[in-house]
Amino acid sequence: MRRIGSNIRKQNADDKARRPMRNIIRYTDSEKPRNDYPKRIISPSQQSDCCTDENRVMVGSVREVEGFKFCYKICETCGHAVKYYFPAVQGTSTAVKSYRKWKRYLVH
Repeated sequence: MRRIGSNIRKQNADDKARRPMRNIIRYTDSEKPRNDYPKRIISPSQQSDCCTDENRVMVGSVREVEGFKFCYKICETCGHAVKYYFPAVQGTSTAVKSYRKWKRYLVH
């Protein structure tokens, strides 16, 4: 017999930072594009010719996970959404530095 609540484990801050980030964008052609940020974004599965950097609008605020900054961008014309990662700059966190070192290792 299990105790009530025995499956609930408290997570410390380190575990919360390492958990995988949920993607709120759902790509489908059967539904109309819709922006329900921060819960969900319904987007067409393929981008169109109208999807340029000038035509995409940032939705919500910039977020940071383990040193990587990102935001969601949606095309004003067709509604295609992407998760946009900002380019990393030198002097960033240790997570970014270790990732770069790992990528250099894979290239060689």
